[in-house]
Amino acid sequence: MEELRNQINIIDESMQNLFLERMQIVKQVALHKKENDLPIFDKERETIILKENVDRIDNLELTDLYMAFYKNVIEVSKQYQERIIGK
Repeated sequence: MEELRNQINIIDESMQNLFLERMQIVKQVALHKKENDLPIFDKERETIILKENVDRIDNLELTDLYMAFYKNVIEVSKQYQERIIGK
């Protein structure tokens, strides 16, 4: 059990680093949107990105869970953009 928990800890650390890296890019996106007076929410792009990401999940047992996870990633990204843009 300890080895499994250690493996999860390693994955969690990787996810944290990827989150921080992703949010740095989200900040750049937000600044671009602010400079060009673009909306934070782009329904068409969100739908496409969500579908592309979910479609890469081969394990059908996890598809709905990954969709929920990825929707949350998108929502957090939009919240951060709102914080940066000030809306």
